[in-house]
Amino acid sequence: MPHHQRWIALALICGLLSGCSAGSQKNNPTGANEVNRAQTQAQTSQNDASNNASSKSGKTNVQTYFVQNGDHPEQAIIGLINDAKSTLDVAVYSLNYDPIVDAIADAAGRGVRVRLVTDQEHANSKEKQQNALKRIMKAGVPVKVSSHKGKMHLKMLIADGKSVEAGSFNYLKSSVKENDDVVLIIHDEEVGKKFEDTFQRMWDDKDRYQDYESR
Repeated sequence: MPHHQRWIALALICGLLSGCSAGSQKNNPTGANEVNRAQTQAQTSQNDASNNASSKSGKTNVQTYFVQNGDHPEQAIIGLINDAKSTLDVAVYSLNYDPIVDAIADAAGRGVRVRLVTDQEHANSKEKQQNALKRIMKAGVPVKVSSHKGKMHLKMLIADGKSVEAGSFNYLKSSVKENDDVVLIIHDEEVGKKFEDTFQRMWDDKDRYQDYESR
């Protein structure tokens, strides 16, 4: 257990003990002082840990968009796609929302290297998704679908290897207007690298993903 977590655990235990034995501590000021010291040290350690986390991720920018708060996450996603300069990797369970589909195709048209991974069942059974994939592939975007037993249930996008969109939001009209969904957009090189590495692993995994053939 990390050092600051040990202090936090100690503070919680001491807090419980102090609540259960308040009467005895009135007669034992030394014990009360020790509890207070432990709590103060735990708080100091926690504050230090928070400050360290902030300093390490000082360049991180996280934005949150809730559909039912009227934040319009679809606009933020389209903006991120439109801002992509060199690469755009998309892994999304379900898509057919025209403005996002168009933005993905347009990115490829202006020279961005675009790749897309989606769920095989949705790609093979949903006509709207099939049409969306045809438009994306016509723009020159390679598409892969899952071939394993589970679902490709991710909803994520990585732009230029350093900006990430993730959350519960499928690229659907129902997600835009009806669902309780959230999108996080994170601008951070370390986070971007982790997402990019995961996408690349999926893309290279021939046992779990295969090239999509449009119908």
